[in-house]
Amino acid sequence: MSLAADFKETPYWWEGRTALSSEAKSLPGRADVVVIGAGVTGVEAARVLSEGGRHVVVLDSGEPGFGASSRNAGMIGRNFKHSYSSLKAAQGTGVARGFFAEMQDAYDAVRELGLANPEAFDWRENGRVIGALSPTFLDRLRREYESRAREIGETIEILDRAEVQAEIGSPRYVGGIRLPFNGSVQPARYHEFLAQRAAAAGADIIGHTTVVAVSHDRDCFLVRTARGTISCRQVLVATNGYTSGALPSFRRRLLPIASYMVATECLSDDAMRATLPFIRTYHDNRRRSHFFSVSSDSTRILMGGRTASWQTDLRKLAASLQGDLVHIFPHLEGTRLTHAWQGKCAAPVDAFPRFGKQDGLFYALGYSFSGMAMGPHLARKVAHQMLGLDRDATSFFARPNFPRVPVPARTQLTMPLLIGYYGWADRPASLCRRM
Repeated sequence: MSLAADFKETPYWWEGRTALSSEAKSLPGRADVVVIGAGVTGVEAARVLSEGGRHVVVLDSGEPGFGASSRNAGMIGRNFKHSYSSLKAAQGTGVARGFFAEMQDAYDAVRELGLANPEAFDWRENGRVIGALSPTFLDRLRREYESRAREIGETIEILDRAEVQAEIGSPRYVGGIRLPFNGSVQPARYHEFLAQRAAAAGADIIGHTTVVAVSHDRDCFLVRTARGTISCRQVLVATNGYTSGALPSFRRRLLPIASYMVATECLSDDAMRATLPFIRTYHDNRRRSHFFSVSSDSTRILMGGRTASWQTDLRKLAASLQGDLVHIFPHLEGTRLTHAWQGKCAAPVDAFPRFGKQDGLFYALGYSFSGMAMGPHLARKVAHQMLGLDRDATSFFARPNFPRVPVPARTQLTMPLLIGYYGWADRPASLCRRM
């Protein structure tokens, strides 16, 4: 394993942000709304609620944005765990189109923010390439995206072996799809930007305050924390993969999923041109895929994978991901890693992100790795609902129920076993040694 002398077990993205709070602020005794979770969902909901005249307090157990909001690859697109084809087959063309139209709205909102604030969080509409590691995967990929192009108007470009290898400097890919209208952000700065907007609207964002219980007392809720209690009229749960036992009803409805990323040292211009010359975002179409993005200064590769790994030692995990990196890009042999980190997402048992109300508490949860666009989108939806506005009554993500995860599936080993099986079942011959 080749680690840089200054190797860090923290997200590379944190190098480019200013912490919102270095210590806990004082805790008010009352508020109109308490939002639990200060990631992109929580702070965006807080902005809308504050602009609607509510006194909002946002609580987080750590530094605001310390979770998945600043630990992901910064990819912005129109995808979630259900393909267009599977939705169409299961629920009909109208429903499938409705979901993807709403995901287009979520994407457009980030794009508009990025274009209006070009220096704020490094918005780039740089496109995405999805590579296929076998002819079977390529056929599956082409059928899905040709259907999307034909039926919902998505712009796609089909890549043969030579074309995908010009995009991704690896011998492993047999073809792929290029999506010109996908984007990327610097995720920590994106969160910071959304949080600053919420604070400017009047929201009080308080970190280092662990919620230990939420109860109902006559006409108000009591949010008990390790530092005191706040009474409020409404509570919004926006904790996703970091949902704790303090919110047992929601914890029983989510499967937390660990994911891992590493950052390379600065590469030479020649190495970057030989690897990812067009500075897009990239992944393959396996269920347990590898994914890549490029740092804002276009000098480093940020790679993710080994989702739901059993390995908890980040140095050993970094060694595994480094081996994957070199297997995909043999010319990067000897490249050192400067950062490795873990983040937690969450999925409902049906893999549909959703917002609504459960046991008297509002929520927006379950993004299944689509939270950078969908989190703020559903935050706005649920905030409008809390304000009594009916403009979002037709949202496809206002699911009619929020099923519990079966008890056996909530054991600590379930997700690693399931994702591990997907990795084994989806392994192309070219990656058998690594996967």
